[in-house]
Amino acid sequence: MFLRGTTSKSKSEIAQTIENIGARFSSNTGRETSSLALQVFRGDVGKAVKILGDLVSNSTLNANELELVKEEVAGEHEDNHNRYLETTIENVHFNVYREHMMGQPVKGDRDVLHTISADNLRDFHSTHYFGDNIVIVGAGNINHDEFVNQVSASFQSLPK
Repeated sequence: MFLRGTTSKSKSEIAQTIENIGARFSSNTGRETSSLALQVFRGDVGKAVKILGDLVSNSTLNANELELVKEEVAGEHEDNHNRYLETTIENVHFNVYREHMMGQPVKGDRDVLHTISADNLRDFHSTHYFGDNIVIVGAGNINHDEFVNQVSASFQSLPK
């Protein structure tokens, strides 16, 4: 949902901004963590930090976009029988951690998917996306002090 729009940019503007700096965006959601990454040239580190800060701090979590994502995830649920490794890992987690949240599917329960609302996402975001829960990493030939200042400026609106 982070790429689906922020208070300052639409999803097409976000995509265009990332493309304009020649960045490579990747994201991953697991059982315990989510990650967003932008791989950029050294001169664009500040721009990348601003983009990531905007995505995390100002995501609109729009209800219409959520419905589109739910359709995509429902399609993935329907295609599970074609993804053997992923299905096997899901089943192992379920059997090992049956009574724990770790046993729940990464993509959610297909029977509950339709009940998720944008308000649920906003509540989850406000509860879990705050300073002490976020790690921001810069790798490569970057100036540490500049990077710290850029991160402080771009993520300052998040509660500590």
